[in-house]
Amino acid sequence: MEQTVFIYLIIQSAPKTQTFQQSTQEDKYMKKYVLYPLLFSVNPILLLLAANISDLPLSQLFPVILITPLVADGLLWLLNMWLKNIHRAGFIVFLTILWFFHYGTVHLWANIIHIGPISLGNHWIFFPLWTLIFILFSSGFLWHKITSPETITMFLNLVCIFVVAFSILRISLDLVPRYLTRQDLSQALQSLPEPTSSSNLPDVYYIILDGYARGDVLEELYKFDNLPFLQALEERGFYIASQSQSNYMQTALSLASSLNMEYLSDLPTSAPDRGQLIGMIRQSRVQSIFEHLGYKIVAISTGYQPTDLTNANYYFSSPHLGKAHDLEALLMINSITVILIEQGWINVPISRFRVVQERINYTFDTLANEVPLLNGPKLVFTHIIAPHPPFIFDQKGSISPNEFYILTDGDRFSGGREIYTQEYVDQLIYINDQLLRMIDGILANSINPPVIILQADHGPGAYLDWKSVENTCLKERFSILNAYYLPQGGSSQLNQHITPVNSFRVLFNYFFGTNFEFMDDKEYFSTWDNPYNFVDVTDKSQLPCDIR
Repeated sequence: MEQTVFIYLIIQSAPKTQTFQQSTQEDKYMKKYVLYPLLFSVNPILLLLAANISDLPLSQLFPVILITPLVADGLLWLLNMWLKNIHRAGFIVFLTILWFFHYGTVHLWANIIHIGPISLGNHWIFFPLWTLIFILFSSGFLWHKITSPETITMFLNLVCIFVVAFSILRISLDLVPRYLTRQDLSQALQSLPEPTSSSNLPDVYYIILDGYARGDVLEELYKFDNLPFLQALEERGFYIASQSQSNYMQTALSLASSLNMEYLSDLPTSAPDRGQLIGMIRQSRVQSIFEHLGYKIVAISTGYQPTDLTNANYYFSSPHLGKAHDLEALLMINSITVILIEQGWINVPISRFRVVQERINYTFDTLANEVPLLNGPKLVFTHIIAPHPPFIFDQKGSISPNEFYILTDGDRFSGGREIYTQEYVDQLIYINDQLLRMIDGILANSINPPVIILQADHGPGAYLDWKSVENTCLKERFSILNAYYLPQGGSSQLNQHITPVNSFRVLFNYFFGTNFEFMDDKEYFSTWDNPYNFVDVTDKSQLPCDIR
């Protein structure tokens, strides 16, 4: 018995000794090497990207993600040469990064604090106070009272490793589903006919108009008669689904559903961000079926990452747009440079009206004049962010080219309902003119009669409350323009209530002989912060709204 206990104690003590030695060695490295200033210098960038990962392309990380650690490393080297103390030098660099990059964020909180009539967020008060705090913490007076600077280094190394790892994890949770999301297409593709001669296949245009309202809603809530435009479409051969609704009330949700001909009931309600929706849009069932049938995919730059099909066979983008710098702009706004921005001394490199105006006008011209001339059958997809706010056109064209372009809608729109409805109608009139010109160009330049679907992803949002289904005018948000140009009698398969989830089911069945069953038309509400927590509002989505 005693021999057994002795052997057991030896076995148990061995791994503990090894673990202790390993832990001691790790602690030694964490205390010796000052890593945290370099890690902390990239974290403000990673935090901003993580918070906006569905809207900002990963490419915007470069070169700023390389510049900040180089600057931090250079500053650390200079301070160490001067102070002859790497631990204090690292601490000062850490404080400097905190002082510079997080000023704007803390300043927002300071704005809500008032001492009598004076706001603590006044830069003349907050900046000296903010700076004084960091001078005090980096002073030699306080540093000499620290008995174990190596412990501070170890602690901050571990903290910065954790916060950087957390930001990377948050980004990865959005990015990974974009590339791993794959639809099971085996059954759908097996039921398809074999590709035939491409010379007789129609080009298919799927044109999404962001927030374009249905005719009766425009008349009821916006006091605007859109009948002349709808009649102009009908004169050109379009079928108008006059009672159509969107299935979802957010762009990425709506398009992930329509491009896969399915409802999104299988998505986990707790999923972070919209990465899986981006994956479903970029690798959609509709795209795969068209590719199987011998089609090329054509896309035009949308300026909105979830709908930007950069993986298309033909990808068009205006040569006048240049590179976007929205991440750098957010970094500046959250940093101490916000003082210079607010004083007008420097320009923040954020997207402006002129960029989006150029993109939208370029899209109309390209669809009318260039895309129809491409050889072979093609699926053409584009998402035009209009008449959705901000309102960058009046009835005659571009306005306020230098104003910041920031996508807002619903109760986040700062102008109020009266301005929303008025400027929405002005922009709608301009878009209508451009749409008719574009359609005429497509029809004139196409060898075979094309299929054209003009469809809104959702309705407008003058009466939208992003946090409350009860306070939202569901009829406004779900009622959409849904117009089809289906040659060879294809319109006979449509009905006035068709929703986007069935659009391509109709198209494939009629033109390619498939047997997709029609799905029940349903509408789902979800808040912006919890996009997958769906509320079935099918029975409520057409009720009259109290707009007082």
